[in-house]
Amino acid sequence: MLAFTFSVSAQDKPAYKVFTGTGKKSDYKDIIKDAGKADVLFFGELHDNPVAHWLEVEITKDIHADKGKDLILAAEMFETDNQLIID
Repeated sequence: MLAFTFSVSAQDKPAYKVFTGTGKKSDYKDIIKDAGKADVLFFGELHDNPVAHWLEVEITKDIHADKGKDLILAAEMFETDNQLIID
């Protein structure tokens, strides 16, 4: 599993840094490669972190590009009265 450390900095620097579970520096391609092998993927995040939200969307898009209709997405922040809109 990959651990994420997010930092917002100047425009010429990335908005996030990626590390493996052992602390080794990694990158986005490794996230997608490892995520594609997983049966279940959990995102842990701070709810008010826009960089984390952006990265989750990008990862989801890239996994969907590979998995297509076989991707199942669950989210704990949506309420049941929003289900029709989400579908």
